[in-house]
Amino acid sequence: MTGVTQPPDDQQWQQPPAPQPFTMPSPPPAGDPGPPAGAAPGPGYGAYQAYPGRPYGTPRDSTPGYPAPGSGPAGRPARDPALAEWWQRLLARLVDDVILVILTSPVWIFGLLPLFRRIQRLAGQYPDLSQPAAAQAFDNSVNRLMSGMVGTFLLIGAGIGIISFGYDWLQHGLWGQTVGKRVMGTKVVTADTRSPISGQAACGRAAVYALVPVVPSVGGLFALINEAWLLWDPRRQCLHDKAAGTVVVKKSMLAGDGPQPNRSV
Repeated sequence: MTGVTQPPDDQQWQQPPAPQPFTMPSPPPAGDPGPPAGAAPGPGYGAYQAYPGRPYGTPRDSTPGYPAPGSGPAGRPARDPALAEWWQRLLARLVDDVILVILTSPVWIFGLLPLFRRIQRLAGQYPDLSQPAAAQAFDNSVNRLMSGMVGTFLLIGAGIGIISFGYDWLQHGLWGQTVGKRVMGTKVVTADTRSPISGQAACGRAAVYALVPVVPSVGGLFALINEAWLLWDPRRQCLHDKAAGTVVVKKSMLAGDGPQPNRSV
């Protein structure tokens, strides 16, 4: 065919040779001197190479495999063992509450005594409350009476708050402890230096604890949040502790409050 050239016979396509099986290289002969002196052996192909820098899981300024100083599990800040436990603070507060009930009893007894007497007189006016009309009239009269006592209830709450304020302020300012804290072996100190708190700090602490809850409507909610705050706070502080810069510690852990050595000869 015109225009088509045929390749010469010696350039015809040939079948490639069959692949040979892989064999491990044989060790060098005994007389082989090996690599030159001073040459660093290179890593084998496919060998694991460590990434430059600190080993994985090693925090800064710390021993590999151990958390950083002052840290707990998973790197969380370690709790100070000198801080009072939540249950110690709860039991101390319960002891103080029993004492406060006794101290404030004249306030609520004299404040509520007129109310009880008026209810008693209303009960005398409607002796047969089994009758629907009498029961309805009695309920309406009691509701009107309670509405007129709102001012009295506010005064009673304010009186109880002032007594509670004085109870906390005087004892914490003088000794750093209330009766309940003495029973539980805890003490209020400054958060940074663990030194005795001043009278001014004790006053602010007591005001947040005892006077803010007296505020109508929001006071009860604040009191609940204030007391519960220590459950998740790293220094076990309530909000009144944060306001005054104080913490509650175990008295036995304070310097000078532990057992004294026997100096007898």
